[in-house]
Amino acid sequence: MKCIAMPTVVGTMVVVMGVPCTVSAQMLETETARVLDAHVLEMSSGFEFQHSSEGSESAIPFAFEYGLDHNLEFMLEPVAYTAIRPHMGPHATGPGDMEATLTYCFLHETASRPALATAFEVKFPTANNSLIGSGEEDFTGYLIASRKFGRVDTHFNVSYTHVGRTEGVHLNNTLGLALAGVYGVSEKLSLFSEVLGSTAAANENDSSTSTTPEAAGGELVGTLGAAWNIQSAASFYLGVSYDNNNAVLIHPGLTIGVR
Repeated sequence: MKCIAMPTVVGTMVVVMGVPCTVSAQMLETETARVLDAHVLEMSSGFEFQHSSEGSESAIPFAFEYGLDHNLEFMLEPVAYTAIRPHMGPHATGPGDMEATLTYCFLHETASRPALATAFEVKFPTANNSLIGSGEEDFTGYLIASRKFGRVDTHFNVSYTHVGRTEGVHLNNTLGLALAGVYGVSEKLSLFSEVLGSTAAANENDSSTSTTPEAAGGELVGTLGAAWNIQSAASFYLGVSYDNNNAVLIHPGLTIGVR
C-alpha cells in the first residue's frame, strides 16, 4: 500500500472572462504558470481520505504560498498528520514529508501563446516513519504552460524527479505529465478536473524496495471537483480522485488569501 500523493499545485487567483476562479495549493496537483501577485500570501488546509481494497489512508496537508514579485512565488507544503491503515501489515501514524517549491513565470500569456513557467521543488524527509516517507530528499523540475479558452483555464505540466535513494535500495527517477482545467461557472462557483500520470519509482518485483514501501509505482489519476468562493479572499473546494490502483481519494479544503 503506498502513501497518498500530496498535492503540489501552485495556487493563484485566476480571472477567466471576468469570472474569478480559485485554484488553491490543495485543490489540484497540476502546477500553473499563474503565480501570485507580489506580497500576496495564500494559505490552504485540507483533509484527505483514501480508500482501496488494501486499506485506508488519511492526511492533513497545509500549503503556504507567497508572491515574491509579479513573476516569482514560493510555496511550502507541510503535512501535519498522516495515518496509514492497511488491512494487512503494520499501521503508521505521524507527520508526513514537507515540500518547498519556487516557481518563476518567464513568459506571460498573449493572444498567440500560453503563459510559461518553470518550477523547482524539494521534498524534505520530515516523516519519522518509513511507511510514510522514504527518509531521503527528492528533487523535481517542472515545465508549465497555462492557457485560457473562454471560461476554461487550462494547465499542462511536464516534470522530472530525481528520487532520493537509501543504501541497498534500487529506485528509478520518474517522469510526470499533468493536464488540468478550471471552468468558471459563475463568480461563486468553479468546476475543475485533471488527469496526471507518472512512471514508477520502484520496480514491482524488486525485493529491495520492501524497506521503502512508500516508493510509488506508476500512477494514473483522474480528479473531478468544485470550488465555491465564500468571499473575495476565501474559498472552499471538494475534489474526488480515482487512480489505476482502484483507490478513491476524497479531499475537501479551505483557502484564504491575505494581501
